[in-house]
Amino acid sequence: MANKSEMSEIGSYRCPSNRDHTHSSSEKSSTKKTNYISADILMVMRHSERLNDCCPGYIEKFERKKYEPYDLNMPSKLPIERPIINYSHDTCLTRSGIVLSQMVGRSMNVVGQIPDIIYCSPSLRCIQTATWVREMSGTKTLIRVEPGLFEDFIYPSGVPAFITSDQRSATFPVDNSYKPIKPLDTIINHQETNDEYNDRVRTTLQEIVNTFEVVENGRELRVLCVAHASTVDMAVGLMRERPRKTNANELESIAITVPYCSVSYLKKKKSYWVPHPHIIPTVTYENLNNRYNPYYVHRT
Repeated sequence: MANKSEMSEIGSYRCPSNRDHTHSSSEKSSTKKTNYISADILMVMRHSERLNDCCPGYIEKFERKKYEPYDLNMPSKLPIERPIINYSHDTCLTRSGIVLSQMVGRSMNVVGQIPDIIYCSPSLRCIQTATWVREMSGTKTLIRVEPGLFEDFIYPSGVPAFITSDQRSATFPVDNSYKPIKPLDTIINHQETNDEYNDRVRTTLQEIVNTFEVVENGRELRVLCVAHASTVDMAVGLMRERPRKTNANELESIAITVPYCSVSYLKKKKSYWVPHPHIIPTVTYENLNNRYNPYYVHRT
């Protein structure tokens, strides 16, 4: 459970609590030099395995009675107490989804790619994924919930019932002082065109990587964004020297080429970003691998 008074060890001008923490830390250790830099490395990751993909129809099964898992991959209990219908558009992770998140977080630790800053989409599955990656990677940063990373808003039956800020802070290690780049009410209830969706993701990612953070001198700054399959594809396409958008037809099947917990790893080069697809070790079991298809994602 997150402590509301807890603060990230690394922060930015966007988070007042982190500024305060930095000032108090510098008073304690005058010999520890700090610097303000923007991101050198950007990792964009898809969330882990979602429950409604693994067990379709579970919402209807339990809509009028108590949730009881009938498959061993289902969580023993739902992570947030709320009407089960709210999980229909804001689903949670499976048990194997949690394990997969943990393995990716552990792999970041093993290869020395521990994220200094973590952002995530407001979707519950993304917050859960970010939480487990955070725990296993060993980073001390709190999670910044950024609505600008949410997927394209195609929900004909209405706005997803996201968990509240109180529910987030009571359950997950989120940074309550973070002020979003794109407030949620500017995204929901608005049917974006495909171009608008690409533009939103691009401007959100650019704002993230251009935000100055407090780090020790000589450090590279690694930023992780946990979001959706389309976000992984768009990060590679939109942030490179010659940008490439993801079109509407490609979005329909993007989850096939960008499986659960895929990670795009980009390094800054001048004013653009270059993908390095083999930095974070992948996870393979039977016929599944979490590596995205580079021939597709790196297309022109």
